[in-house]
Amino acid sequence: MRHYLVLFLVVFGLVLTPASFAEQDQENDTNVEIVEPKEYGEQTPVEKSWDEQLIPLQFGKVKVGGAFRFNYYNKDWNDDTEGDVDLDTLRVNFDLVDADPWIGSAEYRWYIPQNRGGTGQSYSFIHHAWLGYEFTDEEQIQAGVQQVPFGILPYASHNWFFQLPYYVGLEDDYDLGFKYIKNDGDWNMQLAYYPMDEGQGRGYSKDSARYSYDVVESDSLNSANEERHQFNGRVAYTAQHGPDAVSELGFSGQYSAIKNNDTDQYGEHYALGLHLDGQYGPWDAKLEAIRYDYNLDNPAGVSEDIVVMGAYDAPYNVAATGTMLVAGIQKTIPVNWGEIEEINVYNDYSVLFKDDSDFENSYQNVIGMSFALNRFFVYVDFAMGKRHPWLTGGWTNSLADGSGADGGDWQTRFNVNVGYYF
Repeated sequence: MRHYLVLFLVVFGLVLTPASFAEQDQENDTNVEIVEPKEYGEQTPVEKSWDEQLIPLQFGKVKVGGAFRFNYYNKDWNDDTEGDVDLDTLRVNFDLVDADPWIGSAEYRWYIPQNRGGTGQSYSFIHHAWLGYEFTDEEQIQAGVQQVPFGILPYASHNWFFQLPYYVGLEDDYDLGFKYIKNDGDWNMQLAYYPMDEGQGRGYSKDSARYSYDVVESDSLNSANEERHQFNGRVAYTAQHGPDAVSELGFSGQYSAIKNNDTDQYGEHYALGLHLDGQYGPWDAKLEAIRYDYNLDNPAGVSEDIVVMGAYDAPYNVAATGTMLVAGIQKTIPVNWGEIEEINVYNDYSVLFKDDSDFENSYQNVIGMSFALNRFFVYVDFAMGKRHPWLTGGWTNSLADGSGADGGDWQTRFNVNVGYYF
C-alpha cells in the first residue's frame, strides 16, 4: 500500500500547493535543465504533446497527460513470437506547471506482461511521484519517488532497451527519498538520501512489481534482502567546445545498507561511476564505466556471490560484484518525410564483466533508429544479447553465472515500439 500512499500525497500536494501559496512571489521560471539536463526518447514527444493537446486537461496548476505504447517483436530464440503485437504500457502523468517556486511530477504505469520470468499477470506501479521547491533558478530540492542521481542523466542510452546498467539498478533508477540539486556555472552537483526503495506496486510477485531494478525479496530465489539508507552523490562539469559542441564529464558515487530480514543483519553495497556525455553537432556520444559491489549478510547456506534483483514483477539473480562498460553513439539526420522532420540513428553497446571466475560475462548491443511523428514516438531496434535475461532464452541466471542462456550464444530481438502521447 505504500506506493498508493506516496502517489496520493504527491498528487494531492500538486493540486493544493499552488492555491496555498498563490500570494508568494512567482518571478522565478521553472528551470527544467536542473531536473533533467538532457532530454531524449519519450520525454520530447511527451512535452510536445502537452503543448499541442487536442483536448487540454488541466486542474488548476496540474496538467494531466499520458501515453499508450505498443510493441511489435520477433525473438529468434522463441518461434512462438514471430510478429507478435502487445500493448506494452499505459501510463498517466501529473505535472505541476506555472507554480513557482513549487515544482512536482507524478506518473503511474500499467503493464501487460510478455511472460519474461514473471507470473503472466498484469501489474502496475508508480514510476515517480515527487514535490520540489526551487530556491533559485540554479538550486532546488525534491522529495518523494524520484530519479537517483547516478551516471549519465536522464539515460545512458539512446534505444528502447536502455543499457546493461539499467538491469542492475544503475541507470534510470528511482527510489523514495530526498535530493538536492545545485548548478554553479559549468558545474552541476546532486546529493541524495533514500531511506528505502520505491516499494512494491500492484503485482503477483513478492517484491518485484516496480519500474526500476532494486535488491528485492523473493521466496522462489531464496532472498530476504532489501535496500536501506542509500546515499548518492554526483558531480558533473560541462565544457563548451563551440556553438554546437559540448561535453559533460561526471563522477557518481552510491552507498547503501542491504538489510537481510532473515538474519536481521545488514550488509552493504557501493557503486562508482565515471561518464562522458557529449553533443557534437548532429552527433551524440555516451561513455560510462561503473564498478559495483554487494557485500551481503545472508543466512548460512545462501550464496553471497549473487544478489537477487527485481522489476516488472519478476526477479532474477545478478553477480554480486562486477564492472560495466557502456558506449553509445547517435546521429540526428534531418529528413523531409511528411510530418517526420528528423530521425535518430544509433548503436548502443554495454558489457558486464563479473568478478567471479566461474561466471560468464554478459553483453548487449542495440542498433536502431527513432523518430517523432506528431504525437507518436517510434523506436525501431535490432537488439542482441549474450547471457541477458531480456534478450536471450535464459532468465534467472543470465546476469549471474550465465547458465541457462542458450549456451551463451548471441540471441536477437527485433522490436518496434510505438508510443502515442496525449
